[in-house]
Amino acid sequence: MLERRSAISSVLSLASHKHPGIGAQVCLSERGPLTIFQISAFASTIGQAQARLVELLECTAPAPNHFSHHQHLNLKHVGPGVWLLVATAEAVPQVDTLRTSLAALATVVDLSHARTALLVSGPSAARTLAKFCGLDLATDIFETGCSTNTRFGHIGMTLSRLNDEPAFELLVFRGYAQHVCESLIQTAAEFGLTIRTEQ
Repeated sequence: MLERRSAISSVLSLASHKHPGIGAQVCLSERGPLTIFQISAFASTIGQAQARLVELLECTAPAPNHFSHHQHLNLKHVGPGVWLLVATAEAVPQVDTLRTSLAALATVVDLSHARTALLVSGPSAARTLAKFCGLDLATDIFETGCSTNTRFGHIGMTLSRLNDEPAFELLVFRGYAQHVCESLIQTAAEFGLTIRTEQ
């Protein structure tokens, strides 16, 4: 198996020396290493695929644009018949096991090496993200448990609200991760920023 390397660890490490975190309203870190699978059901098998998936993962079925959480994994319902499974490696079956279990119902693609997961949290996290994302991130609109495909500027991302702190998880293409990270660092500095480099 290929060695997993962070696309942004050097950026975070360098920035952590410039932002001491005194009075910080925003905290930025990387989540990982994570296993990320995209499960896409066929049009005629969406209900069957979802039922099989939640049975395998022992979690509840998430509503559209929401995620369900179980132990060290969450299952995001990001489109009609499309789910993202995000978890620690130990918390999910191997990709071949999932493919076998969902055969004829859905496809399973391993995106673990293709995505970077960033965590933006703190009282001014929503204000920081609002500089780049057109969604209304107010607590009563984009509530805890929401998850959807949207944009960070011109870059596609999957955005999830993990809790009421608030804490937001951003899944972005690995090739754009450094740009997204640097943009967040620059913008969050206005509110006071602290950076966690441990994963």
